[in-house]
This record gives sequence, C-alpha cells and structure tokens, in this order.
Amino acid sequence: MRSTAVSVLAAAALVTGCLGPEQRTPPGSAPTVALNQEVHDGGVAFTVTRVEMSQPKVGYRTAQGTFIVVSMTVKNIGDGFRTVYCQNQTLTDLRGKTYVDAVPVGAGEDMMDIKPGKQVNVQCAFDVPVGTLAGAIEVHGQAYSTGASVKVLSVG
Repeated sequence: MRSTAVSVLAAAALVTGCLGPEQRTPPGSAPTVALNQEVHDGGVAFTVTRVEMSQPKVGYRTAQGTFIVVSMTVKNIGDGFRTVYCQNQTLTDLRGKTYVDAVPVGAGEDMMDIKPGKQVNVQCAFDVPVGTLAGAIEVHGQAYSTGASVKVLSVG
C-alpha cells in the first residue's frame, strides 16, 4: 500500500502546495511561503516554481537513490553582484530529515552570478532515498544566511 501511494505521488511528478495565513511563520523568524510565492534572503528574491520527484537521472548524473529537482527563479534585488549556489539550498522531507549538497541540473556550474535587477532560472537536484517526499525547501542567498522556507507538502 505504501509503495502504491509513493508511486502515485511520484507519477504526478509535480507537487503544489498551499500555505494559509494561519500556517505562516511568526514575525522575527525565518519567513515561510508556499510554491510560486516570492521570499527574500541575503539580497536575493526566490520563487520556487516546481518540485519534481523520482527523477533517476539528471544530465550525466545518476542518483544513488532518486533525485528531487527543485526549479526556482532567483532575482538579485540588491545593488551589487549576487551569486547563487545549489549547494547552499536545503531540502527537508516530510519526516524532518534534511538533505544538502544539491547539484545543478544541466551543463551549468553550481555558481550563477546575477547582476543587480536581473534574474535567472535555477534547477537544483537533491539525491535522496527512493520514496522520499519533499516537505520544504530552505533557500539561501548566502552560505550562512538565515534562509527562508518554502513549503511543498505537509502531513495532516
């Protein structure tokens, strides 16, 4: 039964989420938004637009488990160059386990420089165990910034 439920979710491959006002993070803590909502961190505006689960390969890379691919638009809202790295992003599954060391999808390098006022589309792939369901993506404009959370799925 569990395998069937995971297969159904994996087959959908596209996850959407909702986050009502009562679920938002209180002021003074890291902001939390839903898919397709903009959130800021470190002079960068992130909009996570799509989360694809159960991708066995991305480019020339083969997952040890499976890849969860996170697509986002990243805009430089500061007045100097900003650099975004997939390695700075974190995925948390529905059980609360975190995954780091995401790799970029495509031929590009992990580092993407963004001029002030410009934006780029970024895809980061997280190698996770088969059957893992993404709960949230924590986006970071800089390696040690506070970050901001984008809810993907929730239980209950």
